[in-house]
Amino acid sequence: MEFQSCFDIIGPIMVGPSSSHTAGVVSIGKFTHQLLGCCPEKAIIIFYDSFAETYQGHGTDKALLGGLLGMDTDDSRIKYAIDLTKQYGMSYEIRLEDRCPYFEHPNTTVITVKQGDCLVKVGGASLGGGLSKIFMINEETVDIRLSAGDDFAALANHCQSRSDLMVKAL
Repeated sequence: MEFQSCFDIIGPIMVGPSSSHTAGVVSIGKFTHQLLGCCPEKAIIIFYDSFAETYQGHGTDKALLGGLLGMDTDDSRIKYAIDLTKQYGMSYEIRLEDRCPYFEHPNTTVITVKQGDCLVKVGGASLGGGLSKIFMINEETVDIRLSAGDDFAALANHCQSRSDLMVKAL
């Protein structure tokens, strides 16, 4: 794991209970939100391995939904994210799987989001200390490190500018 400062080890200012199961996951969701350019109308979330076993108890479901709604890791509304999806007009489905076929890590998720004619598929892993990694965008392997303080809009814009990572129209 590549820590860049002591704050990567301590973790970000966040809504808890876990930097791995909540803060890192909010970042994955927020990156996906920025890549799509808005809040999705529909999301299919697959939790693998550890996430599949503990997602409700650790708030991983709320964290990912909060990120997809555009929230940051320290947003107190994350604990209400399940209810807020209705207000934002977002439907979602959570699926649980044993092993991720794309990336070997216990804290992985693959999210497919849709808004209008646009469809985006993002794979992410929460590495610990609030750090995450995007390992896939629309079936293309990528290596994007996320930290709670990152400018997700700039990262997403960079990805959108690459023709192989463009948001897919249906």
